Amino acid sequence: RGPVPRALIAAIRPSEKLQGRIQRVEEVLAEVVQHGEEEPKEDEGFVNVCSSGLLIYGEMHEKLFQHQREGVAFLYRLHREGKPGGILADDMGLGKTIQVIAFLSGMFDAELTRHVLLIMPTTLVSSWLAEFARWTPGLRVKEFHGTSKTERARNLERVQSKNGIIITSYQMLINNWKQLASRHEQEFVWDYIILDEAHKIKCPSNKTTKCVYAIPARHRLLLTGTPLQNNLREMWSLFDFACQGSLLGTAKTFKMEYENPITRAREKDATLGEKALGLKMSENLMTIIKPYFLRRTKEDIKINCTNRKNDFVVWVYLAAVQEEIYKNFLSLDHVKEVLMTTRSPLAELTVLKKLCDHPRLLSARACVQLGLEEQEPGGEAGMLAGTSKIDHLSAETLIQESGKMLFLVGLLERLREEGHQTLVFSQSRKMLDIIERVLSCRQFRIMRIDGTVTHLLEREKRISTFQSNRDYSVFLLTTQVGGVGITLTAASRVVIFDPSWNPATDAQAVDRAYRIGQKENVVIYRLITCGTVEEKIYRRQVFKDSLIRQTTGDKKNPFRYFSKQELRELFTLEDTRTSATQIQLQSLHATQRQTDLNEAAVIPLVSTALTLSC
Repeated sequence: RGPVPRALIAAIRPSEKLQGRIQRVEEVLAEVVQHGEEEPKEDEGFVNVCSSGLLIYGEMHEKLFQHQREGVAFLYRLHREGKPGGILADDMGLGKTIQVIAFLSGMFDAELTRHVLLIMPTTLVSSWLAEFARWTPGLRVKEFHGTSKTERARNLERVQSKNGIIITSYQMLINNWKQLASRHEQEFVWDYIILDEAHKIKCPSNKTTKCVYAIPARHRLLLTGTPLQNNLREMWSLFDFACQGSLLGTAKTFKMEYENPITRAREKDATLGEKALGLKMSENLMTIIKPYFLRRTKEDIKINCTNRKNDFVVWVYLAAVQEEIYKNFLSLDHVKEVLMTTRSPLAELTVLKKLCDHPRLLSARACVQLGLEEQEPGGEAGMLAGTSKIDHLSAETLIQESGKMLFLVGLLERLREEGHQTLVFSQSRKMLDIIERVLSCRQFRIMRIDGTVTHLLEREKRISTFQSNRDYSVFLLTTQVGGVGITLTAASRVVIFDPSWNPATDAQAVDRAYRIGQKENVVIYRLITCGTVEEKIYRRQVFKDSLIRQTTGDKKNPFRYFSKQELRELFTLEDTRTSATQIQLQSLHATQRQTDLNEAAVIPLVSTALTLSC
């Protein structure tokens, strides 16, 4: 072949302009190769969160507490290291919402994520939307919620076709999971699925859990202030979802290897060998979950050293009529038979719990049989299934029939005089009816939220009014509805009128007031009747709480309080003028108390209350 013509060489040679561009690209590539492992430089207006590599707006970074910055860095580390998911389990009130918003802001800015599905209880939808609008107004955030199917479908399509965040509720998920898991009849894989109040999926067999598993996602994040509620199996359920089955094995193997030995070691009659094995397995479990799990308590953080939480247990005497009815109920043949059979005693225990609060919580028929009401002529058929009416009763009668009511009224009057706003929680709407009736007769200004307040705007209106108007001295709430997704920092006093079977439920209620934004000391009063099933429930709560502390690292060697047999002795009435639990806790923890004496002095020590324990 002959030489290549010069004209052809000139034609295929890059122009000087193109050569310059190629040279600049080569220089950039060489710099990337040389410095690829270096920390990213902070662009103007952005800050590298805790040197994690994630950049967020400097203005946002400045407003975060240090523990929140560390939480954002934790979430990004999970992503950077290729982990399938994790759990942010900070105490309620430490700002898990803003940590997630800051994390997602940085992820969208870096184009590391495009599609996020955020699922939560219905009551939290509006507050999440408001927080996104406040912190990241530039993000596309749409709700898959409400009654309009057309609007829901339009919002979902906008996010799936472009990018952004869909906010929906667990109930909406149950009814529409197929729509959320697909687009144009093809599977749609979300970059992130995030669950708030993630203990909703603690039971592997319930509808909610099955539906969230049906949503395809590359990463899963769980938010909960109560990672362990009733048992370790529930914790397994959370990690199994978060880590997509890759961390703790099957439920069966987890139970044998971890749950059984750890739980057995917590019991008072455990042998030394069982205690040692339980401690070892607990430490092993901690090691396994640590990279995927972050939990900080308020005590760990100490955001504001000027305020604290004083938690009192008030041991209350039963009123005379309560004690008589309680004893009579325990003497019934069908109650005695419960202890001799394998059937569930839940119905009988529920009656006993109601008696501890107020005998008027019993059915109308029971009130007639117990002599609290007179039978109306021809009225029996209508009363069999109904509940006792209180409209015809005087406020004084309602007070005198319950030791807790005697104490509560005196306490609230004292707190009103001192200018405190108070939250009162009960598991029963009927109990709130009684409390509201009595307080209204004493000219209290009252706000209330329970399961009948279903409209979110009305709920928010009541919360806003209480927060801004100090004339409202009492807010009545059901524990189940009012204990989630509400900020009521205007109140510095909280009354738990009746303890829950589940300690996490009461903890959520308390944290409506004791959270970021609270400027005063918070005082909690838990009302428990001496010698009754309530006292035994409280013992069980102490046991569960020690299990939480050991497993999640809050405390290594908690006290062992009660044996199996003691936890089963629910159908007895002990001395109603003293509390064995209070005496035991006093002897064990008296030197560990850190209580403000002036706060304790607030309580009117009337004859219905034995004493206090912290």
